[in-house]
Amino acid sequence: PERSLRRPWGSCAMASSAINDAVIAKALGDRKPKTRRGRKILQNREAKIVEDAKTAMIIRGNKSSVEVLSLLRDLHRLRTPLSTLFSRTHDIHPFEDSARLEALCKKFDHGLFAFGSSSKKRPFRLVMGRLFDGGLLDMMEFKVLDYRSITNFECLKTDSVIGTKPLLVFQGAGFQTDDKLKRVKSLLLDFFGGAAPEKVLLEGLENVIVVTVPEHLVAFSASGVAVESASAPGSAGEQAVIVRRFHIEFQKSGSKLPRVELSEVGPHFRLVVDRIKEPDRDRWKQAIKVPKAARPKKVKNLKTEETGKTKARIHLGKQDFDQIHTVHHSKAKDKKLRAELAGPAKKKTKKDSGGGGADEA
Repeated sequence: PERSLRRPWGSCAMASSAINDAVIAKALGDRKPKTRRGRKILQNREAKIVEDAKTAMIIRGNKSSVEVLSLLRDLHRLRTPLSTLFSRTHDIHPFEDSARLEALCKKFDHGLFAFGSSSKKRPFRLVMGRLFDGGLLDMMEFKVLDYRSITNFECLKTDSVIGTKPLLVFQGAGFQTDDKLKRVKSLLLDFFGGAAPEKVLLEGLENVIVVTVPEHLVAFSASGVAVESASAPGSAGEQAVIVRRFHIEFQKSGSKLPRVELSEVGPHFRLVVDRIKEPDRDRWKQAIKVPKAARPKKVKNLKTEETGKTKARIHLGKQDFDQIHTVHHSKAKDKKLRAELAGPAKKKTKKDSGGGGADEA
């Protein structure tokens, strides 16, 4: 288990301890492995052509409410076994100093993290971020609203299999038009996506996570009349993202395709973006760059559409329609043969008729 470091009070003492931590981290980073196990661990952490599935570190801050703990447990449950939940508190402020958070992620080899905290100024906050090459790439802080835990929903007869990959559905035009929501979509897709499977089994699809950006709110007046409002949930100028999870149940439909029934199983919450740390442009380009060996080889005259259909273009040589067998192939062949036989006869009659006129003259 991880031990919390006790730091002395005072700004000077904190600065000196931070310097000591930096020196220790630098010394440990330069050490070379002496055992076979150590070499194997470092070898697994090196860059690969096809990377393994990202694992997430889920921790809580120094102050966290019961709702924060429940949300972190639900996130860990959704990502199991690709996540690690730390039960102890951590005196970390990611937007002020992310060095200790990066050190923890590097120590346990995590590429994602979720940090929950609550304070008087920010009562219910969730910080989600990504790492690249051992350093922080980007992170976003969300204000969590209308949270309902998995335990608040009706329990299923059989829970989902551990490690089941969920389907992800993003609803709303804002995910294609708003730059901030595009970043939110990319982060949530990385966090809930899991590993990339080679094949999909229909019976293995048990969960679907629906992320929605509402464009219109339906409010009810005092008389009970529904009134549409164009404002987003939350306060003025805030764009909320609703996250819900459903259980997929396949039923008989009388045809080859099954009838699909969805039942909400939680968690259910709304996220409002509070603070953002944008990635550096060069590091972002390096992070999304696909190595040449991993790119699919281009096949000539083949084109794959967005729906997955593959179309091919075939180049043919000069076509001789006389040799192509069609429905009326025999009739066309007889017609051509008659024309060839009739050609010399016509020329002969023309010669005979022309020669006779000259003799008469």
